[in-house]
Amino acid sequence: MDWCAPMELKLQGRPVEKFRSLYIEIGKTPVIFLSAFLVAFGVGMIILGIVFHIREVFRATASQVGYFTAAWSFSYIMGCIFMRPVFNRIPPRYLMMYSTFLMSIFVISILLVKDFWLAYIFYGLYGFAESLFWPSTMGWLSKGMEGPRLGKIMSMYNFSWSMGMILSPLIAGLLSKIESSLPIFIGGGIYFLTCLVVMAANLTLPKIKRELWADSSDREGEAKTDNSTFLRYPSWFGLFTTYAVIGMIISIFPVYSSEELFFGKGMIGFLLQIRMLCATVGFIVLGRTSIWHFNSAQILVGQLIQGVAVFLMIFARSPIANAVFIALIGFCMSLSYFNSLFHGVSGSTQRAGRMATHEAILSAGLIFGSSIGGVLYQRFSMTAVYSLCAALVICGLLIQGAFVLYYVFKKNRAIGNRKM
Repeated sequence: MDWCAPMELKLQGRPVEKFRSLYIEIGKTPVIFLSAFLVAFGVGMIILGIVFHIREVFRATASQVGYFTAAWSFSYIMGCIFMRPVFNRIPPRYLMMYSTFLMSIFVISILLVKDFWLAYIFYGLYGFAESLFWPSTMGWLSKGMEGPRLGKIMSMYNFSWSMGMILSPLIAGLLSKIESSLPIFIGGGIYFLTCLVVMAANLTLPKIKRELWADSSDREGEAKTDNSTFLRYPSWFGLFTTYAVIGMIISIFPVYSSEELFFGKGMIGFLLQIRMLCATVGFIVLGRTSIWHFNSAQILVGQLIQGVAVFLMIFARSPIANAVFIALIGFCMSLSYFNSLFHGVSGSTQRAGRMATHEAILSAGLIFGSSIGGVLYQRFSMTAVYSLCAALVICGLLIQGAFVLYYVFKKNRAIGNRKM
């Protein structure tokens, strides 16, 4: 009697076949979602952890904290602009590996240097390396998708990275209480883990190997006609003003709330966590609805709410009051981010390039908010910072309104011509 026969039959049975077919069908989506979560978690750890670290180790002033954050954002913008040709030539899975590996190296290097200017250099290199990750990843994910399907897949993607940003600030705040270098060290380790995850997927998943390019309209026979929407322009303006506010919150608010409001590091991390929690709720709601697609009015309403919220933060002294306004800003962030993401790639044939534009504008807002906010806070007060951010949002709202009026006029004229 062959005792091995039953085992062979069991292995050749339906459960194994189902597992094998499921394994063969695993494609880019779960890999991208997991990678986005891990990288966002690392970014959230670094953003808050680096503020506490340079304050304690290098005795950085508020303006130096702002400039330090701006160095990362500026390098990220340069990467998004000058590395755009690379997105069309190198498969995105390789860019994800290169990016996360380099990010881990540069972040850990900050802990090893004794001179502040060397920390500046490594933080800038870290930002440049990060520019290889997000644009190519988003362009790869959105390839071949339009309308509600595009909105849903981007909602899942936004949920993935925002969950990482939800968890990381609170953990970074708690770890910083133990040792200021811990969030940075763990963030670097997470980037290296992400590199290993993508490498394993690249080596073992058949469907991943067949996914070649982020922008593949010329290679895979996709439609070459560009049907981009004009609403990407007001969406991009809103993205800039929104992230100027976010730049102030992630870099200057921790210093202000610690020095003047006497909030602990754990409380500061919790407040930043609320921002991403509300943003995540916004991503889920927006992903499940389509009424906001190509709707110009909601772009303006979201900016108006944000302008009012950041202005009212002038009078917020308690954790509860700050939590309410930061929550509103978080939801407005999700609306602004999703508008830029959706209206930026919708109808476009060069999606990785559009995502690079999206990321560059986002980072420009962060530079403005962190650097100018740091100078204003050090020379004047946090009231001046909040006032500038509110004024910037309102000015952006006026420019967006002009774009929207032109869009509505152009749309109505096109409808009139078709009726004739």
